[in-house]
Amino acid sequence: MTNSLLAGFYFALLLALLVFDLNINLAFSLIAWVRLTLFLMLTYGLLAALVVLSIAATYRFLMGRKTALNFISLSFLTLALSFLTLVFLVVFRENYLYFISFFVPGLQAPLRTQMLALFVLAIIGFVLHYRQHHLHPQRPYAGVFFGLLASVLVLAAAQRSGYPTPQKLFKLANLEAKPIEKRVTVLCLEGLSLDILLPYTSERKLPNFSWLMKEGAWGQLDGFTPSDPYVLTATFNTGKLPGKHRLISDVKYRIPGLGAELEVVPRFILFRQLTRLGLMHILPNDPKPRTKDIWTVLAEYKAPAVRMDGPFIAPSVARKINPRTDKLFRSVFQDFQFESSWIFTQVKQAFLRDADSEEQAFQAKSDIQPRVFSLLLDGATTAEMYFYKYSFPGEFGEIRQDEIQKYGSVIEKYYLFYDQIISKYLASLKEGELFIVYSPHGIESLPFWKRVVEWTLGNAEVSSYHEQAPPGVAFFYGKGIIKGGNFDAIRLVDLAPTILYYLGLPVGKDMDGVVRGSLFERAFTDENPVLTITSYDDVGIKK
Repeated sequence: MTNSLLAGFYFALLLALLVFDLNINLAFSLIAWVRLTLFLMLTYGLLAALVVLSIAATYRFLMGRKTALNFISLSFLTLALSFLTLVFLVVFRENYLYFISFFVPGLQAPLRTQMLALFVLAIIGFVLHYRQHHLHPQRPYAGVFFGLLASVLVLAAAQRSGYPTPQKLFKLANLEAKPIEKRVTVLCLEGLSLDILLPYTSERKLPNFSWLMKEGAWGQLDGFTPSDPYVLTATFNTGKLPGKHRLISDVKYRIPGLGAELEVVPRFILFRQLTRLGLMHILPNDPKPRTKDIWTVLAEYKAPAVRMDGPFIAPSVARKINPRTDKLFRSVFQDFQFESSWIFTQVKQAFLRDADSEEQAFQAKSDIQPRVFSLLLDGATTAEMYFYKYSFPGEFGEIRQDEIQKYGSVIEKYYLFYDQIISKYLASLKEGELFIVYSPHGIESLPFWKRVVEWTLGNAEVSSYHEQAPPGVAFFYGKGIIKGGNFDAIRLVDLAPTILYYLGLPVGKDMDGVVRGSLFERAFTDENPVLTITSYDDVGIKK
């Protein structure tokens, strides 16, 4: 039992290191590492100890061995720790790949080094255990293993301690401001997917989307993981990946005794379910900006702007029905006047939230006449989450035909609602105004294993997701934009520098995105060269 508990403590120690690796804004200390390890020992450590104990007991039973282990068996620990290292590496690798946008290139190499060192350590552990039991039982192979293990842990701690700290903004120079004459209107219609959109446009069900495709440029938009709306919005606003803008979560996780709050927890191991056990608490998070975004730049230029990118009203908050948006809902979903199922109620709430937000935003646009306008609507994601299986039943096995007939048009009607919004904004465009419609991610069907997980967690109605960042879509229309162009995939980080370029403003060289000149006609790019500065974080705008 003691050996298994020691193995469990080691696994908790590795998980605690992973948590610190993911929380790039969290200061690292050995004391905090130990505290988090002790906390994780209560759950994941004990679970790992139980797994090791069960495997060892099963092995001894099958082999007919009844010899008891020493109170501390270095040979057993060598084998157990090597096994748990490989298990941890699976978790480590999946989280590294999922959160890779959090790590600037200078951090990715050390993390890959950690993975390689742990993998080599595990293999050496298996080899040394074999040699001790089958070739040279008297040689102190365990001492070699534990010496290497200590070296790997010291290396990992040193690398984590070397994470760069967020830099304070310093004004090193002034940039002479010039009047901004052009305008940009941006609609983020989260959840738009070409797999859904193209069939509807080919059937002429979405005339305004079709018009954008014919009269403007359009194509796939590549996002990244994690495809969290808060992170994606921060990336759109800055033109930088999370590793640079460091706005990585709008919630924080409080763990008793840790002395600090986490912004990110590991995925794929049900870490968030600790909240159900009362061991962890989720709180709102409103971190301070670490870098200037386009809205700060526009404010320094004294350019009027309207930004409505949520959150607006939480779905769980009671809301007063707006008669105008309720009437709009009944006109779009005429066939669902008496539908009262829980999943359709979620869509209705999302629709009313979208319609209210759009109404407020359009009024602000009319009143302020901004140079840049941005509105985010996310209701389509809710419709797709619960009704995807009725629009694409072939991917889900047997679904009742009457349910397909009843619910198969929900997503289509939501896209029709967005098509009407596009018509409204197209009609309001002014001379020299760039119109952008985009979604930072698409949608895809829930794989079978994920359906099982959601069913286990009580979310059996969910049938689609965007956690792996399936491609979204982007449309561009305005003066100088190529017509009917289906461009190669654009990235979310490219939108901010492209907007700055269109407005005639310099683009920061520290942005991860680039100006997508291929969207514009040759005459426009010849007349408007790209201007650059080192970084907006280092300059102030002098009017």
